[in-house]
Amino acid sequence: MKMNRLVMMAAAMSLCTAVIAQDNPSPPEEPSRVLAIVEDTEISSDDLWWFMEQTRGGDILDELILSRLLDAEAKQKQINIGEPDVDEALARLREQYATEEEFSRWLAESGQTLKGLRMQLQQELLIDRLLEERMGLTDEGIRRYYESHPHEFTEEPRVRLLDIVTDTIADAFAARERLAAGESFAEVAREMSQDPTAKEGGDRGWLTPEDVRNADLREVIFELQEGEVSDPIEAVDHFHVLYAREAVPGRLPDLEEVRPQVIERIRERRGISEELFLALLKRRAEIEVRWPEHQHLNDYYADLSRIKVVVDDRRVEVPVEPRLLPNSNLIVPAQPLLEAMGADVAWSEEAGVLEVRRDGVTLRMVQGLDIMATGEEERRMPEPARREDGVLMISPRAPVSALGGELFWNRADNTLYVNSYIDDTVGEMNELP
Repeated sequence: MKMNRLVMMAAAMSLCTAVIAQDNPSPPEEPSRVLAIVEDTEISSDDLWWFMEQTRGGDILDELILSRLLDAEAKQKQINIGEPDVDEALARLREQYATEEEFSRWLAESGQTLKGLRMQLQQELLIDRLLEERMGLTDEGIRRYYESHPHEFTEEPRVRLLDIVTDTIADAFAARERLAAGESFAEVAREMSQDPTAKEGGDRGWLTPEDVRNADLREVIFELQEGEVSDPIEAVDHFHVLYAREAVPGRLPDLEEVRPQVIERIRERRGISEELFLALLKRRAEIEVRWPEHQHLNDYYADLSRIKVVVDDRRVEVPVEPRLLPNSNLIVPAQPLLEAMGADVAWSEEAGVLEVRRDGVTLRMVQGLDIMATGEEERRMPEPARREDGVLMISPRAPVSALGGELFWNRADNTLYVNSYIDDTVGEMNELP
């Protein structure tokens, strides 16, 4: 469970619901209560509020903002998490504890009330449901994917195959005649087959089409009916007599039979992490923080919408913001990116030519062209280099790679990460759009 974040959310909703709309947040308008006594010193609810405001106010406000965004998204999608849904989730959680006493002890140790836990579960369920809706994991979406991708769920035909392999066509026909006379396939295979499977009576086990490399053999094998023996077949420098002991034809299972596989395939193709989903909600929302002590959050929310460039763990300051084009290709300011990689960069604004040198590698990019010269070779870039506000903007992958670096696109961070030199220890991230 996402305990820390959602426990904070519960505290936020119970202690500072009014924060978003107020210029000067203040404690709830109720008499201050004594919450604890330590060595004859009282800790009041006002003390708690002050401490929370000064130490965690920004985090809690961020959680409240996220909660409102989730509620708005759920309303738009007509998704509702009701009490029965929460009851069911709570029951599943309780089942993890042997007794109610153990569950109550865990709840107390986690610092939550039962009401706070229910709030947490409700938000978790809501996020899961919104993610499923976004990926098309509705009944209709699952059915559409199944019907439009039947090849992904069709079961291949299978044959339990026995095989007699001979060096000559004459031996193959002799084996076939003995089989026609009533001898068992296994007995003939042991005596006549030149294949290592002879000692097993020619048994090759269960085969699917992808197990058989030879196209002629594959065609014959999967046309055999159960119990059928083939005529001799030539394959490269051998001859085969085949017997389908068992044969299972290929078929497309009903949707309900493969529903889990359909859901898994949709997740693989359209998968979106919870981190990315929540970042996207904040990124597209209009948020204004009026709480003076935490107006720094306005910069944080504004920055979520900006595409950042980070080279060797340092953010690069850029004169023109990187952006995604309508075709989803990314362009970034060339000079600051490549200089951050340690390259010498010369930009002729008059000629529209950028020359780059590092470690004996020379690159040349020209405004309006999608060709990058690397010495005597040329590499094509996804987009022509273009000038915006006097700055040359480029697709970054080709030049970064040509200089011996590597890059990764993190959708959740909205950030292009660049390593000046290839580092095999870097974890996998999302491919660059």
